Amino acid sequence: MRQILMAVMLACSAFSVASAQTSEPPPSLPLPDMDDFLGSSNFYGPELSPTGRYIAGIRRDGEISVFMVVDMDDPEAKPAYMNLGGFFPQWTEWVTDDRMLVKVRGYTDLKKRNKVLSREEVYDDNYSGYVVPFERLIAMDRNGANSIALLSDKRDFQESFFNANVVDFLTNDPDHILMAAQLGSDLDLFKVNVTTGEYDRIALGTSRTFAWYVDKNGEPAFRFNTNRRGTTVYIYAREDRENGDIKWKKVRTIRLNKDNPQRDAATEFKPLFPGPTETTYYVAARPEDAKTTGIYLYDFEEDRFLETIKTDPNFDVENAFFNRETGEYLGVYYYRDRITHDFQNSRIQANLNGLQAYFGETISVLPASTSIDGNTWLIRTFGPKDPGTLHMFNLESAEVRPVASIFLSLKDKELAETQVINYSARDNLNITGYLTRPANLAEGENPPLVMLPHGGPEQRDVLTFDFDVQLLAAYGYQVFQPNFRGSSGYGEDFAKSGYRQWGKAMQTDLDDGYQALIDAGLVDAGNACIMGASYGGYAAQVALTHTPDLYRCVISIAGPSDLREMLDYERKEEGRDSEAYQYWVDQIGDPRKDKEAIEAISPINLVDQAIAPLLLIHGENDTVVPIDQSEEMTEAMEKAGKSVRFVELTESGHSYYGTGQEKRYYTEILNFLRLHLPSSRNRDYEELVSSLAQAGE
Repeated sequence: MRQILMAVMLACSAFSVASAQTSEPPPSLPLPDMDDFLGSSNFYGPELSPTGRYIAGIRRDGEISVFMVVDMDDPEAKPAYMNLGGFFPQWTEWVTDDRMLVKVRGYTDLKKRNKVLSREEVYDDNYSGYVVPFERLIAMDRNGANSIALLSDKRDFQESFFNANVVDFLTNDPDHILMAAQLGSDLDLFKVNVTTGEYDRIALGTSRTFAWYVDKNGEPAFRFNTNRRGTTVYIYAREDRENGDIKWKKVRTIRLNKDNPQRDAATEFKPLFPGPTETTYYVAARPEDAKTTGIYLYDFEEDRFLETIKTDPNFDVENAFFNRETGEYLGVYYYRDRITHDFQNSRIQANLNGLQAYFGETISVLPASTSIDGNTWLIRTFGPKDPGTLHMFNLESAEVRPVASIFLSLKDKELAETQVINYSARDNLNITGYLTRPANLAEGENPPLVMLPHGGPEQRDVLTFDFDVQLLAAYGYQVFQPNFRGSSGYGEDFAKSGYRQWGKAMQTDLDDGYQALIDAGLVDAGNACIMGASYGGYAAQVALTHTPDLYRCVISIAGPSDLREMLDYERKEEGRDSEAYQYWVDQIGDPRKDKEAIEAISPINLVDQAIAPLLLIHGENDTVVPIDQSEEMTEAMEKAGKSVRFVELTESGHSYYGTGQEKRYYTEILNFLRLHLPSSRNRDYEELVSSLAQAGE
């Protein structure tokens, strides 16, 4: 999405809402069930056309995705769905109101080479060929006519460009765009004509290059390379030579968080938008003397921060808005609990404040795109009770109208409220967490609690929609998500306060949060389980072995159990001298110098202390935390005579599910809780016990 606001918005009037709000209570809604949470979004990739008349996007129904365009000026118009044959749309972008780009995925058979398989062949489980995916960027008219595949070598699919993506739309050259694409093993930069498909290669990458950024003139500015495993990024900046050649110099090394690639959390350095001169860029970064991530103007040729644009003393700021036409910096958005906006122009800020007041304090409002004249906005809202809704906002009429629900299965279902909980750890460190309580509770009712520490550990939870949280709440559980020390988003000091505190202060932060809920009368003591994924799964196993009486059951998803073995795995994968391996040594400890201390915080060594039953869930193809970690923990628990159940998710990785495995994941969790922490909405455990006995489990 463009995520910009056009300059004409600087002249807009203060926000007001035309829609009247009724004082009558809303009608009661049915609670969602498990099937409502399965699958992907029904509508994604929305884009507003330059005049604001049309919205394009991808409509998904089950496994079928189709490209669609809606005429918003015609109240009677229905969406125009386009049949792209055997191609599956991935995203779209407008060039003009009449011309657009659509990224598609197709499938071919290695034996048939140039033939695109039909949808029926792709979904045919009995198809005997060797199916291979490929992607294309298609330029076409709004109605699908005059289509042409950009960067497509028509000789052979297997020798064509792959991983093609738009780098820049070249505002001053509407006939061309810049694309990064792979031909062979290298990801290079190309200038492409959107009408004829002709192209020129303007910069060379390498087999490790995965992203390009260009300056205000469309010249290459940054090249991002990664290591073999995709866990570390090396940033190279352009350095112009006197003879006109380009020299690339490494200016930054950054570790990627593979627990959640889509997370909204702090970053050490991320290019955002070309700066006002040829060698400058707006970046989200944390310079050496800064404690939080902020927005800076950076000279990449000199490798120097020139100007501080926006920082917050307590929170990391990493996203900004720019005028795509003029390149002007407009403002930022970042997370406190929900999204916070801070714009330079008071009138823009007034409009956003008005929208925020209209939707409510727990909802985040994100401008997705605007028309060129600035009168029409496409905005996206999301929050604990809103899995994602698109709205049109007209500045002249001050009217907000919904466009589409992103998850149709959850539309008109009763979702749970989330509240912010602030508490003090035992050393007086201030910690923020989020408590979600089931909808329609009786007065004084305290449902059982699921403690849900996040992964990372250097990421954070925010006030937003969370599928696991809302599903648990729908089945009668409270859920608490504490941002324990070591979490990101609160600055460098808070993140680094978790270093070498695995199983120690990071863990007691969870215990202190549980106690704070008990003291507040929100939770009953002794009526909780703990569940987490990745680092959260490790924290759950620590609770099993370090505070065995605290929780009635423990669920660990892809969690490490043997930290020495994990460090050994990271060293072999990354290299002893790599930045990625050093990061984990800083986090956990040195396996040579701190052997005994690391063993003391590895749950696999303490299974004799376990009391509560343990559920381990792990994807068979996990390359972040190998499945060996759960297999060996299962063996240790069984050898010690402890209660353990191990579930292997086939064709699944660290953060994705194989076919049919998402439903199995949720079923296993709810069944385990039904046995060991029954709630008023998840009590049918006698029937469950009978079915498990019949299955021999």
